[in-house]
Amino acid sequence: MPNYLSEGRRSIFLFKIPNPFKFLGDKQKAIGVYAAGAFFAIGWWAFIDAITLASRDPFKQVSIGFEDWISGILTTLGMIVINLIDKSSLHGDTFSYSGDSLVWKARLFLFVGFALIAGGLAGSVCVLILKYIVPEVPESELYYGIGQVAQCGFIMLSTVILWIAQNTQEEYQYNFML
Repeated sequence: MPNYLSEGRRSIFLFKIPNPFKFLGDKQKAIGVYAAGAFFAIGWWAFIDAITLASRDPFKQVSIGFEDWISGILTTLGMIVINLIDKSSLHGDTFSYSGDSLVWKARLFLFVGFALIAGGLAGSVCVLILKYIVPEVPESELYYGIGQVAQCGFIMLSTVILWIAQNTQEEYQYNFML
């Protein structure tokens, strides 16, 4: 039995979940965007800090290669893909995969974006385990792998916060068309 929200859209939930950030008032969208940007910057800062430390260590056992960079690049591409999707194009009741239906194309790209993010995070965890934990490198070099996982985790958190912030409805919304 489908549940209909007050706006007339279908929902998969039986109960309507209230917005946990309602106490922020009119500024919740701006605060969410700034928080997402901060988490994105912290993620890349953690990775660049690990790369900088690795380049200055003359006695390092592990060198930084392309396998260390690719997980952060995939996660960032996933964030870009997810946040470029128009949220209104995800709502639709058509289950047809033929014709000019925009709904399934938007859902497909949303899936690709989340797959890129999940693949980036899984890749960073695999690099951490296979390159830094299994060969038992010194703890000072273990930070290089931890920086990669932190990078992907913060970018993933940034994506979720930005997605929620973009979906918040403002009280007054004006759409101008020229």
